[in-house]
Amino acid sequence: MTIQQIPIWLDCDPGNDDAFAILLSLFSPRYKLLGISTVHGNAPLDMTTHNTLALLDLLNIFNVKVYKGEEKPLMNAPRYALNVHGITGIGGVELPDTSINKCVSSISYVNAMKNAIDAHAHEICLVVTGTMTNVALLIEKYPEVLGKIKYISVMGGSFGMGNATPYAEFNFHTDPHAAKIVMDKLQDRMILSPLNLTHKIVATSAVRKQIFDEEDKTTNSPLRKAFYDILMFYSMAYAKSDGTFGDPPLHDPVAVYSLLPLVDGDCALYGYQYLRRKLNIVVEGQREGESIIVNKSLPISESEDEGVYVGQNLDSEKFWNCMLDALHAAELNSK
Repeated sequence: MTIQQIPIWLDCDPGNDDAFAILLSLFSPRYKLLGISTVHGNAPLDMTTHNTLALLDLLNIFNVKVYKGEEKPLMNAPRYALNVHGITGIGGVELPDTSINKCVSSISYVNAMKNAIDAHAHEICLVVTGTMTNVALLIEKYPEVLGKIKYISVMGGSFGMGNATPYAEFNFHTDPHAAKIVMDKLQDRMILSPLNLTHKIVATSAVRKQIFDEEDKTTNSPLRKAFYDILMFYSMAYAKSDGTFGDPPLHDPVAVYSLLPLVDGDCALYGYQYLRRKLNIVVEGQREGESIIVNKSLPISESEDEGVYVGQNLDSEKFWNCMLDALHAAELNSK
């Protein structure tokens, strides 16, 4: 049986958890990474772009094209999360000031994304792990691409909780107008990984030991140590009240992984559960960036026939096995 390889375009703002999304996109055999566009978000655009290029260097990858995207939201002033991701946008690891990889400057990110969608029409999936500014501008400039996108898998949103405000998740809060544009145009093909899901997929002590174990020579390579340090720096944001490390969620690669159940048409295989609901995004006021379920008359636990595929659960062990397999493949590639 031939396993389908999914052509994907990654739009990201590295970011500690974006580093793992890049790793999974590159080194899981299920994905064919067509290109990467960077965007403002976890850090200013220059930082997120440099971090992307330097991560590709670290992973010994020099054949993936990177395009510099938007440096600010559609309407709001920029907001960053350097308090979570460190002063460079990726804390815990020292990336070189100058990368070997360079951005493509001969074509804009918007045109590069359009070309990739045209070349892989009806098969390509967009994965968005940062703000949706780039994608909003893409579909406004080229609305004809809407019918050619198979799925758009988004890390964003939350229900009854938030990490930017009590109501809103960071990506949606940072550019709510872009999130609303994309949601309105693509929600019937949108797979959403909200905080409610990603907070369930945590890096336990057992997982962390499989990423890097100083006492095990098979898991103590420099590449493993780098990704372990990226993860552990991120975990400081989830420290317990007594100052000890908590088990950190790893939000962004969940959006990459969540393509598999729907593309394969076998949610049970992945332990993946979703609700399908029509959503809206609050664009101003105290609840700016909040994800809103439109139809309040339907019980919260019931799906509609249309709308966003809102991830509820997935098999955490299978996710981490996939993530660890990608790390092992990256390690072999770096030697």
